[in-house]
Amino acid sequence: MAISAWRLGRVKNISIFEQTYPINFNSIILKISVFTELLPIIFYLFVAKRINDKTLRVIFFLLLIGFISNLYGLYRIEHHKNNFLGYNFYLLLETIFLYIFFSKLFYNRTAKKVLLAAAILLIVNWSYLFFTIGNQKFLDFFQTLENLSIFALAIYYFYEQLFKINVAFVYNQPRFWVVTAYLVYSAGTFFLLLFISSLDPNDKEKYYVLNYLFIIIRTSILLIAMSMKNEIQLRSNLNNTKLK
Repeated sequence: MAISAWRLGRVKNISIFEQTYPINFNSIILKISVFTELLPIIFYLFVAKRINDKTLRVIFFLLLIGFISNLYGLYRIEHHKNNFLGYNFYLLLETIFLYIFFSKLFYNRTAKKVLLAAAILLIVNWSYLFFTIGNQKFLDFFQTLENLSIFALAIYYFYEQLFKINVAFVYNQPRFWVVTAYLVYSAGTFFLLLFISSLDPNDKEKYYVLNYLFIIIRTSILLIAMSMKNEIQLRSNLNNTKLK
């Protein structure tokens, strides 16, 4: 999510690898990407009272769940167990939270209906994959669909803000930076995920670092959203605006 992070537990032998090579670049980037995700959570807790954009609450809880998922994945790694179920279940939660977030951003009623229909289709797809292969492998196909859908939702958000509603200084809104963060992540990892899914498990480890780097970039952008004050308010009559 976009788009979700490739949660801990995908690299099943990382602990053994670290013991063989104590200083490993991939391992360092992995740990940085994991623990930096805690920073937006902390920033939100300190500045929540002065942030007018309530949609950030959805992202806050998503990040909190993601961090807990990382800790669980770390536990599974240290005990040399796979994290298929935990990671795949997180994908569903991430999709639901991000779709709730975007539903709060859109003003076009038709777009909201399309959003609901897309969410239902994704949940049905996840349910089928999860109950057939969810305990055997990671649901890479579902994550590809999620990335693609989040990319499309982000593009529509910018289109609606700039051309339909014509909001001035949209970049002064925290939600703008949240959408930007997930747009960058989904665009940066979409083809990477398609490419890696066809590789041998041993070769996949070489390319995981790219995903970790995009997680760090996403987290850095989210820090901007969580630490800024929403200076530009949406017009009070937007809630009654009907966009067709």
